[in-house]
Amino acid sequence: MKRVLFLCCLLSLAACVKDSLEEPASGARILGSPASEIALQGALSVQLSPEMAAAVAAAQERLPATRSGAVTRSGVEEIDRLLEEIGADRFQRVVEYDPDWEAVYNRTGMNRWYRVSFDKEEDLAQVGRRFAGLEGVALVEYEVHPRHIRPMSKGPAVPARQGLLPPQTETRASSRMNDHKLAWQWHFENEGPNASFSTPKAGADINLLDAWELCTGNEQIIVAVIDEPVQTTHPDLKANIWSNPSNPEEHGYNFWDNKAELDWLTSGVEDGWPVYADHGTHVAGTIAAVNNNSRGVCGIAGGRSGRGGVKIMSCQVMGYSDGDESHNPIVKAFEYAWKNGAVIAQNSWGYDFGSDTPEEAARKWQGAYGVIRTAIDTFITGAGSQDPNSPLQGGLVLFATGNDGDLIGDAPTYPASYSPVIAVGAMDWSFLPSYYTDYGTWVDITAPGGDDATAKYQGTYYADGEILSTILCDDAIDYKDYRNTDEEKASGWYGYGFMQGTSMACPHVAGVAALGLSYAAELGRKYTAEEFKSLLLSSVYGIDSYFSGTKEGITVPNLTSYRGKMGGGCIDALKLLLAVRGTQAVYVPTGETVQIDFASFFGGEGCMITLESALLESPDRLGLDSESLPLDGSRITFTCPKPGVSMLRITAEAGDTSLTREFAVVSRAGLAENGGWL
Repeated sequence: MKRVLFLCCLLSLAACVKDSLEEPASGARILGSPASEIALQGALSVQLSPEMAAAVAAAQERLPATRSGAVTRSGVEEIDRLLEEIGADRFQRVVEYDPDWEAVYNRTGMNRWYRVSFDKEEDLAQVGRRFAGLEGVALVEYEVHPRHIRPMSKGPAVPARQGLLPPQTETRASSRMNDHKLAWQWHFENEGPNASFSTPKAGADINLLDAWELCTGNEQIIVAVIDEPVQTTHPDLKANIWSNPSNPEEHGYNFWDNKAELDWLTSGVEDGWPVYADHGTHVAGTIAAVNNNSRGVCGIAGGRSGRGGVKIMSCQVMGYSDGDESHNPIVKAFEYAWKNGAVIAQNSWGYDFGSDTPEEAARKWQGAYGVIRTAIDTFITGAGSQDPNSPLQGGLVLFATGNDGDLIGDAPTYPASYSPVIAVGAMDWSFLPSYYTDYGTWVDITAPGGDDATAKYQGTYYADGEILSTILCDDAIDYKDYRNTDEEKASGWYGYGFMQGTSMACPHVAGVAALGLSYAAELGRKYTAEEFKSLLLSSVYGIDSYFSGTKEGITVPNLTSYRGKMGGGCIDALKLLLAVRGTQAVYVPTGETVQIDFASFFGGEGCMITLESALLESPDRLGLDSESLPLDGSRITFTCPKPGVSMLRITAEAGDTSLTREFAVVSRAGLAENGGWL
């Protein structure tokens, strides 16, 4: 009786459900290739028609329970005959039945996906063809083997070491937070050339420091890091790690090994060097390392002094063990995330298609990601929907674009190029594309991802041009890279390191999105997923004007090839928060005198308007002594000695009517030549 409503809904949807992957006129469609080296043997995913899904759900209710608890048969005679012949040991829904979620599953078709597992010696192609011939089977998918999931970083983590770092001067960042390593996080605040490097460009960052004046995070926002495991005990992350309300010891799940314990202790080998599971911890730190705790680094939405940071949920889908092939780790991770309150799914992973050409990889991926695409759609549709107080009704899914752009050009990569997700490319600390970044018209947005070729000091390359964040610091690991020596522990660098890749760019956008939703929660604003996605993707500054000539370390003949192919520009945290607030931003270059006509903000050019007053809320943040700005009719003159942001309240007269509006004055170094700020 508990599924009566669910069955009725499925039957009523039979005539109106639309799935772009289905071909009703020609029977079941087969996705993927069973002969491919990437295909998982001994398993299939099948999507049933709405009518058959309802019939199977009803029939399985009447089946006797097995000793293991696994569902091995469908209860439908024709399907069970085939399951018996292939010796199937499982025929079970990919996602568990849940009355709270069935309405969402009905909309996306998630509850019509079933997984079949059987002996690996069976002919996969023959089994697939036979399922495709069954009545009521809409799709048959040969799954991609989980071992082809790979992190989108370029090389392993480089542990930060005091003796290997060139000197770094203090920045204005130290006045915002007391985290000792924030000065090396150029991707948050880039003041341009310094004592060590001449290549950084002022403003090539995410404009975070001024955004912190409005918001630093909110504990209501949960970000699912679908990745390698996050070290939940890391001292600079622990306060911002999500805990299951019903089990405080649960901070996520290990879908790679299909067990509750996250596994960051195992390691692998890459090009003869040991590689540790630093990736997920590094990604998490960019989003939500604890701010203002007198140690380490900062996170974009890490709160302040151990409070108010967004929460990181660790969904482990990669590892160095053999893994567990009894389920699809990606789909189960998305299911766990949407059911446990995450509204952002951060994905810095992709697939390794081996020696395939981009065209071959595209064909394989386009034909072999039905169930994962449905899981993505379900997260976007349903995340946050069970919480009436969530500022986002729906979810955001972000993917790193990949690191093969210097090899494959602007060919699309997957899942990043799937239209509903946000595809994030990478730039260096001078507004230029990182040498490795994938690019194309399918890319949505850019963020700092680092580039070691840009950091050259006295003839030596340093990791400073990469992204600094948290890495593993668990003494139970036998490190071979000297990160846990007494010297490094004493210097405060243990647990921090540099990495580069679109893997590192993606969490910058996820972190800014989390910060924007935090601010929305504080202001009581609510958005649909599509509304907030549009707000996020329009909160950028232009970088295309920098793309000319060549760049060291890049194989693309001319940087003009990247124009129009790195999304709308680089993510800007302050712009997003001001958009959430509903405040118009006015950008002025630091240290220059500019005059701006505000008539356009009060009705357009030619309108009869006179400014009566223009008062800054925090003039000291712009280096000014007076809150009052000089006026000339409808014009205001700005001369801001230092970078910063202040609210500006303008009172104007139009006829006999008095008007008041709020603006944000943003002073940025290098603004006038920064390709689209003004």
